[in-house]
Amino acid sequence: MREMDWPDLPPLSGEIIARDNLHVTAAPFGGALLISGDLDAAMGALAPGAPMLGQGGNITAATWAARIARDRALLVSGAPRDVVLGWHAGGYALTQTDDLWLTFTLTGAATARVIAEGTADPDAESPSASVLFAGQTCLLLRRGAGAVICAEAPRAWALAEWLKGAGG
Repeated sequence: MREMDWPDLPPLSGEIIARDNLHVTAAPFGGALLISGDLDAAMGALAPGAPMLGQGGNITAATWAARIARDRALLVSGAPRDVVLGWHAGGYALTQTDDLWLTFTLTGAATARVIAEGTADPDAESPSASVLFAGQTCLLLRRGAGAVICAEAPRAWALAEWLKGAGG
């Protein structure tokens, strides 16, 4: 039963690729909430004025949200929030997801090529940031000239290995 003897993987954090043309860092979110339900009501109560980003949206604020579906979004801030989890009278629910998502930040000259290798249409615009990237469901955003890929933690190692082979 050796196939069931899997070693524990170390946390995926810090610089994972450091090439002349591509740098990739991985980090868990410092504060993330999954919003389900009425996104406008939730954003008005939790983060008025914070941008709701779709595919390719540019992260320019400390607090931002990425739309996952018509009634789901990931609200991200620099630190965990002290909020009541569960359903709220405004028609939305909150779930703490700090340890459920990881971000991969890509910078360097090869960033555009790596993004093009990973997804069918890297320049597509959509209200939803959710895309199929390198065979994984991810959120695809931008930060200036770089890219930010948000992946669920169970998929992060597969994505990290793919990124190590891409853009070479």
